[in-house]
Amino acid sequence: MWTVYLALVLFAAILGTAIALYAIVHRGTPGAAPLSLLLLGAAMWSIAEGLSLANTPLDATLFWFSLRLSISTVVPLAWLLTAVEYTGHGRSLETKHLLGLLIEPLAFVVLVWTNGLHDLVWSDPELVFIRGVEYTGLIATRGLAFWGHVAYSYALITLGAFLLVRTSLRADELYRAQSTALLGAIAVPLVANAAYLFRIAPRGIDPTGVAFVASGVIITGAILRNELLTVAAGTREIGRDEIVTRLDDPVFILDENRVLTDYNRAGSTLLDASGRDAVGDRLADHLPTVAETLPEDTDDVHCVTAIEQNGSVRNYDLQATPLERPFDAADGLIVSLRDVTGQIRREQQLDVLNRLLRHNVRNEMNVVRGHAELLAEELEDPDKLSRIDPIVETVDTVTERAEKVATLTRAFEADEPATIDLGIVLGDAIESVRTARPAASFEFQAAEEDLRVRGATSLGVAFEELFENAVEHNDAAEPAVVVSIGTDGPPDSVTVRIADNGPGIDEQERAVIEEGRETALQHGSGIGLWLVAWVVRTFGGTIDFEVDDGTTVVVRLPRAETPEGPDGKNQADAS
Repeated sequence: MWTVYLALVLFAAILGTAIALYAIVHRGTPGAAPLSLLLLGAAMWSIAEGLSLANTPLDATLFWFSLRLSISTVVPLAWLLTAVEYTGHGRSLETKHLLGLLIEPLAFVVLVWTNGLHDLVWSDPELVFIRGVEYTGLIATRGLAFWGHVAYSYALITLGAFLLVRTSLRADELYRAQSTALLGAIAVPLVANAAYLFRIAPRGIDPTGVAFVASGVIITGAILRNELLTVAAGTREIGRDEIVTRLDDPVFILDENRVLTDYNRAGSTLLDASGRDAVGDRLADHLPTVAETLPEDTDDVHCVTAIEQNGSVRNYDLQATPLERPFDAADGLIVSLRDVTGQIRREQQLDVLNRLLRHNVRNEMNVVRGHAELLAEELEDPDKLSRIDPIVETVDTVTERAEKVATLTRAFEADEPATIDLGIVLGDAIESVRTARPAASFEFQAAEEDLRVRGATSLGVAFEELFENAVEHNDAAEPAVVVSIGTDGPPDSVTVRIADNGPGIDEQERAVIEEGRETALQHGSGIGLWLVAWVVRTFGGTIDFEVDDGTTVVVRLPRAETPEGPDGKNQADAS
C-alpha cells in the first residue's frame, strides 16, 4: 500500500508539472499564468512529500518537511491569483496589493527556516517509522505561527472560491463548467490537507500531494472539454466593462435607493461632481429630472427626458433596466441615456415639411391650376394655348404626389402593427383599383390560404399604389395585372408577385429603389415607389423588380407565426 502511495505522490508531481507547462504555453488567457504557478507548487509539494518518506535521519526529514512548508505558501496565493484573473478582477489588483499578500508567506518562510531559534512553527519533532523501517514520517507539536499560516492560507482559498462561485452564478453553461472545475481542483487537496492537519490521515503522512493527482485530472478534463485555457470568463468580463466604459452614451448603475454605484466616462460629463468621484451620491442630487422619471420599483422604463446643462437643454432617450442578480433578485437599475436632441429636431423639421407638402403645396397648386384654366379661356392664340396644358399637367402631378404623401402619412399615423392575412389585404387593394380603373383586368392567384405577415394599414396602401402604378403606366390596349401570392421565396417568408403587360419600369428608376438612395446623377422621377419601398422595409420585407415583356414587382415579407386560440384553432391579431 505504501509503495502505491509513493507512486501516486510521484505521479502527482509529474502530472502537475506537465499541466503547468501547458498552462505556460497559454499564459495569454486570464488565469493561466498563476494556474501554472499553482500546479508547479503542487508538483514540488508532492516531490518534497515523496523524498521525506525515504528512510532518512531526522535532520534530512526535517529539511524536506521545512521545504514542503515553504512550498505550501505558494499554492494558496497562486490559487487566489488564478481566481482573480480568471473572473476578470485582475485589473483592480495593483502592485501594492500583491506586496501586501506576500508579507505573510515571506514571514512564514523565514520562521520555518529559523524555527530552531524560537519553535514558533513546530516543536518536539520525532520520526515515525512506517512498515518497520522502509518509510519515515515526521510528527511534531504545531506552533502558533503554523496555525496562523493555515488560517491565512484558508482565507485566501475561501476568497478565490467566492469569486468563482459568484462568476458561476452569473455565467452561462461554459463558464459555469469551468468555474466548477476550478473549484473541484482546489476542494480535493483542501479536504486532504484538512485530514492531515486534524490527524485523520495516518500519522506522519500528508496526503495533500496525492490529492493533487485528482486536481490534475479535473483541470485536464476542463482543458479538453471546456476550453479552460483558451476561453476564460475574465476576457468576457473585461470586454463588457470596456464596452460600457467606451460607450458614447452615458450609463449609470444605481442601487435600490437610487444611489450611484458606478458610471462610465460619458456619464461623468453629465454629473455635477466638480472632478470628484460621484459614487455614493444620490442620482437626484445630480440629475433630478432623470431621477423623477425612474419608478420606485425596479421596472423597465423607456422614455424621453430633458436635461439642462450649461444653459442648454438636451433631450435624451432614457432606458432603465433592472439589475438582475442570482435567484431572480433585482435591487438596482442600469440607466442608459442616448442624446436624441438632433433626431427630435430633424423629426420636427420633417413634420413641418410634411404638413407644408400636405396642405400648403396642394392648396397653392390648386390656385395655380385655377388661374391657368382661366387664362386658357381668354387666350385665342393656339401657340399660347398649347403652353397651358403642360402647366396643368405639372400642377396635377405635384398635387398627386402630395396626395400620395398625405395618404401614406395618415396610414402610418394610424398604424398599429398586427398579424394580418395578406390574401385579404391584396384582395381589398385589387378591388379598390379595379373600381377606379374598370378598363384594366386583374387576376389573383393564391398558392395557399391564410398566409399571414406582420403589417398594418400602410401595407394595404403600398400594394394599392403598386397596382395603380401597374395600370397607370401601362400602354397596352388592354392593361392586365396578375397578382400571385405564395411561399416560393426564402424560408419563413411570403412572396407577392405583381406582373403587368406594360413597357416595364425604367432601369434608373429600379436601381434607385433597390439601392435605397438617390444621387445627383441618378434619381427617381416619382414618389410612389419610394413610399412602397419604405412601407415594405418598415415591416422587414424586400422589394425587387423583374423586367421581361412587362414588369414583375416581387415583394417578400416575413411570415408571422399564427398563435393558437383557447379552442386550439389558429387565431390572428387582426385580419
